[in-house]
Amino acid sequence: MLYRGVMQTMTRSAARRTAIAATGLDRPRPATVTARHLRSVFATMGVTQIDSVARVIRSHYLPFFSRLGPYQRATLDRLLYSSPRMGVEYWAHAAAFVPPETWKHFSRSRAEWWRVDYGQRHPETGEAFRNLQSSVLAALAEGPKSARDVSEVVDHDLPERHRGHWGWNPSQVKVALEALFAGGIISAAGRNDHFERIYALTRDVSAELPEIPLSYGTGARPRLGLDPDASLPRGVSGVENNVLDLTRIAARALGIARPEDLADYFRQLRAPTDEAITELLATGELREVEVDGVPALRWHRARTPRQVRARALLAPFDPLVFFRPRIEWLFDFHYRIEIYTPAAQRVHGYYVTPFLLGDRLVGRVDLQRDRSAQTLRAHRVSWETGEEHTDQLLIELREMAEWLGLTAVEIEGTHLPLS
Repeated sequence: MLYRGVMQTMTRSAARRTAIAATGLDRPRPATVTARHLRSVFATMGVTQIDSVARVIRSHYLPFFSRLGPYQRATLDRLLYSSPRMGVEYWAHAAAFVPPETWKHFSRSRAEWWRVDYGQRHPETGEAFRNLQSSVLAALAEGPKSARDVSEVVDHDLPERHRGHWGWNPSQVKVALEALFAGGIISAAGRNDHFERIYALTRDVSAELPEIPLSYGTGARPRLGLDPDASLPRGVSGVENNVLDLTRIAARALGIARPEDLADYFRQLRAPTDEAITELLATGELREVEVDGVPALRWHRARTPRQVRARALLAPFDPLVFFRPRIEWLFDFHYRIEIYTPAAQRVHGYYVTPFLLGDRLVGRVDLQRDRSAQTLRAHRVSWETGEEHTDQLLIELREMAEWLGLTAVEIEGTHLPLS
């Protein structure tokens, strides 16, 4: 059992306020956003998920706007893509930016990249794929490159394979790069205008990232990952992720959470997360609470404001909402983004953004940035309790539209110029 002794009790309202404060959404927005503010938000969240969907703007920009209001996106780009980097890319919570120190906590994930067969152990073409990886590394030694750039300087005879990636079938060069990226052998120096990764050797990305040699197994069994008959369970390398520190970061960022919420923040397994929770309970960093009868865990320094004046449209990948079971528990809010839902089955729209007001998720907004019309469109607005908050939503829409360089907003067909 994780829970021992007498628990403190909290209402769900108090738990929501704790969660909102922990993720930084309760704070007044500054009049002028500086690099220091952006760094503070990133440190508070601990992770920023990346997604290629640009219905409004690339998703990693939105959590910073939700907490700070209008800011210079070029400043965030500089912090993420220029030395010394605030964050680096890795598979932390799906594709995400994390601080370089957090990147180091995924030791097992990197050490065991070869558990997945990217092509390195194919009985007929495995050797050619491994040679391709070596060629890719030689190309990147000359400087950062996109997959397209690498393809222009690396030759191979590998047949392209249909991989069933939602109609997207990456080239063998791209697959080789992604395998090296998963292994931490290379990293991402940035993104180009097509939002494609610019791959680079880790030394060319951050001095804080260690150089990891290309390996297909363990020290004792260097070809283990090439054996098609070998058992390759998680942990086969003998290397472990630093789940204790990952859980600590998650607990601080969430404020109030259940064990499954903590495990999901960095996509870790429950068993090692439960072990970390037990240790954090012993140190007093986590405290047991009961939220309207549900056992939960509270970060020892988490604040519970008497009230919060939050107002924000949240990206579907915002840390407050990216684990859907948690917001259903805390906010009684069932949420799907719906971009992967067939059009005829969509309930609330295509790119559905929750609207946070005070300590409640009060509505859903199907949001689109229409560049040709210079308009931020709220195609459909669905209020959660029947009470409408259109005036507050309009304030948020206008502020976002101005930040995006647009000239008007539109709410369910009603066109409203900004000036």
